Amino acid sequence: MMSNPLLKRFPGVIGFPVTPFSADGVFDAAALEVNLQPMLESGLAALAFCGSNGELQSLTLDEYQQVANVAASVAQGRKGLIFGVGQSLRVAEEQARTARRAGADAILLMAPYMSDPNEPGLAAYYRQVAEAAEIPVSLYQTKWSGVLPLSLLERLAEVDNIRMVKDEHGDLSHYLQVRRHFGERFYWINGMAEPFVPSYWKLGVTTFTSGLACFIPRITMEIFEAAQRDDFARINQLLDEVVIPLYEIRNRRPGYKCSMIKTGMNLAGLKGGCVRPPLIELSRADREDLAELLEKAGALSPRGVTV
Repeated sequence: MMSNPLLKRFPGVIGFPVTPFSADGVFDAAALEVNLQPMLESGLAALAFCGSNGELQSLTLDEYQQVANVAASVAQGRKGLIFGVGQSLRVAEEQARTARRAGADAILLMAPYMSDPNEPGLAAYYRQVAEAAEIPVSLYQTKWSGVLPLSLLERLAEVDNIRMVKDEHGDLSHYLQVRRHFGERFYWINGMAEPFVPSYWKLGVTTFTSGLACFIPRITMEIFEAAQRDDFARINQLLDEVVIPLYEIRNRRPGYKCSMIKTGMNLAGLKGGCVRPPLIELSRADREDLAELLEKAGALSPRGVTV
């Protein structure tokens, strides 16, 4: 069985850096380097580039290579490295090879667009991209892909380097079925982030993801540390005071998932930049509400970037 060095860093938190774009949509490599510094100085176990938070769907292969170059030069050796992979089969294979050459510990493999969804074809896609990667693979179970059926996981259990599942669907009963059927074959990651830490932690899932760590890593790491000492009262307090209000702003409109993070970064004095269509920017009113919330949380910078 393939070893997975990334697991030595877990339990822990995986931060998901954004891919910063200028107002005219140009990738800003210098901004990415700036944004990585507070994440590298935090207690995050790993960084995952080019995920949904990194707007993988909007990146060209050349831009993907540029992100990989920054990640390799700035973050390699300091944190575990994960790269999102997806889109068409050939593009996903090339992204996987790029990630491996950049020193990635694993790839996060997203479901592709399928005009005629079918399980055998999807399984073949996952197998072929995993073969191109040659390093550990985490499947990405999210809202647009639905849960990964037990029958699909059964098809993929024989693929040695498919080792993990990032769950951004939040169906705990499905996880229990997977655990009962496969035991520890697939390392499960709480991709529902901070709000689901209490629920998943008590089921033994002690690694979670965070986009909020892009601009308030202090809150994210306090939640992780509280979970380690079973202080769920403190976690619930942080969720109620900071995290859930942030998610409420993010959920006000479809398309805010990444722009809320980037706007939060801009308000915190970082360089989140803008999102690319079809994502949308926060409205002025929502931005003002976010600024008020960050001020209460002590994360608003007087030099917040205006974009």
